[in-house]
Amino acid sequence: MNRLLIGTVSTAALALLAACAPSPEDHAQDVAKAQQQAAATIAKAQAKADEAHAKAQAELDAARTQAQADVAKANADAGEKINDAGAQASQVEQDADRKVADVQSNALQDEAQARYDLAVSRADADYKVAVEKCETLATGQDACKDTAKADAETIKQHARLELDNAKTAANGGR
Repeated sequence: MNRLLIGTVSTAALALLAACAPSPEDHAQDVAKAQQQAAATIAKAQAKADEAHAKAQAELDAARTQAQADVAKANADAGEKINDAGAQASQVEQDADRKVADVQSNALQDEAQARYDLAVSRADADYKVAVEKCETLATGQDACKDTAKADAETIKQHARLELDNAKTAANGGR
């Protein structure tokens, strides 16, 4: 009887197990459901990845735009500094040219003044020598002295004219 009971229990257990085991249709439905859940999970992950990519791309684009703006500003600032430096250099050059021109003008005027002073001194010396020679003449001393004086005055007037012309030229015609 034990054997029969064991056989009956075994058969009943097998029947129960057979009744609990999924059928192939149930198994196919479980696989389809799992595939749908996996597809939904993949779609959610893809959406999150796309969102993260879009956010990273937006940040990258913003950083590029900012970098381009920074470079443009730096170039503008550098250009402005170069222009300022060029203007300062030009001003320094103009100041130096003006100073050189002033020194040259003064030198030309000093040289002209020295030539004038020399011409006047020679004219005065030549006049004195001429007067002494005139005094050695027996007749016509007054006419001789008048001629000597006129010659000295002509030399002085010519020297004054050269001095005035040199000063005008040294001052740029002013």
